[in-house]
Amino acid sequence: MTFYVGVDIAKYEHVASVLDGSTGEFLIDSLHFDNNAKGFKLLLSNLCELNKKDVVIGFESTVHYHQTLFSYLSGKKYRCFLINPFMTSRFRSLSLRNAKNDNIDSRAIASFLSFEYRNLIEDDFFLNELKELSIQRDSLLKRSSSLKIQLLTYLDRVFPELESVVSKSGIHSKAVRAILKECPTAGDISSTRIDHLQKLAKDASNNRYSSAKVLAIKEAARTSVGFPSEALGLKIRQTIQMLEELKKQIDEVNLAICSSPTVIDSPLHKIKGISSIEIAYIMSAIININRFDSPDKLIAYAGLDPIVKQSGTWQAKNTRMSKRGNRLLRFALIWAANNVRKHPSKMKDYYGKKITEGKSHYNALGHCAAKLCRYIFFVLNHPNQDFIN
Repeated sequence: MTFYVGVDIAKYEHVASVLDGSTGEFLIDSLHFDNNAKGFKLLLSNLCELNKKDVVIGFESTVHYHQTLFSYLSGKKYRCFLINPFMTSRFRSLSLRNAKNDNIDSRAIASFLSFEYRNLIEDDFFLNELKELSIQRDSLLKRSSSLKIQLLTYLDRVFPELESVVSKSGIHSKAVRAILKECPTAGDISSTRIDHLQKLAKDASNNRYSSAKVLAIKEAARTSVGFPSEALGLKIRQTIQMLEELKKQIDEVNLAICSSPTVIDSPLHKIKGISSIEIAYIMSAIININRFDSPDKLIAYAGLDPIVKQSGTWQAKNTRMSKRGNRLLRFALIWAANNVRKHPSKMKDYYGKKITEGKSHYNALGHCAAKLCRYIFFVLNHPNQDFIN
């Protein structure tokens, strides 16, 4: 006998329904309880008469609102599953009535569990430090990328010729940023002595930045069509300052990640070409390889499995990855696969084979990422065995 508990999560109040798997009837229909200690105890008081081993609890994955209740129930040794909202949405749509509310949602989650929970992965919820660090790093990198784009838009107006002199990536070099922090517009650079500009660049780059390149920047500034703007100049200075602060924060997160025992002791270092940061992203999502009974389950969890399009005897020749799994894991696997395939290995040969078949670079990397999942599954299940990729 199994009891399926569906919980619809919200910021202030949750709703739970309990389905008796043997009779198909709801023992508890739409219990409303608050997102606090009193509310959690109310839920437990309604579950206490059921054998804990017979109870399966499911939540739709939310941004973060589910985490406190998930942690609380996991700490009480209940079996808890996170469910992709897309799956329950499709399940709910089977109903002839086009309705949606908290009560219906909690019942739909419980009903979905009764059909599918054996195909779900039970989550060991705990304070996953590595996951928090990986998410923080990803967030900082996104902010940094956004600020770099903003910086280019400002320079397009006050010094549009700069990019053609130093290249787009060169704008973000320490030397060029040092010049722009003091002389943010073409007019500022043009009116500043060349020896001072060269000193700014050399000090920032430890004497590695070419004096000739600084001279080329000054010459371009002298004939620039960019317009002087104190407001944009201020924006440029502040954007560079924010980018430098973000770089410090990213370095701090990287250090914390690389100092993690999970990363240091990981057998995934056996895979040539994979980095500590990539291992951190991957392990923060996998948590424990025992959660997956086959490489295909891991591939599906990452959203690297293909979408199947088939009807009768017809089957699509070209498919794309589902992208319905863990986004951060998928990103890390593709990123790591690109680094692994750069080294002489079976992965490099496999990548070349996909390219010769007419696949694009990113399509081929998707195939390599799925292959990398199989490497990871083997290595984590056989940590004491040698591995050559």
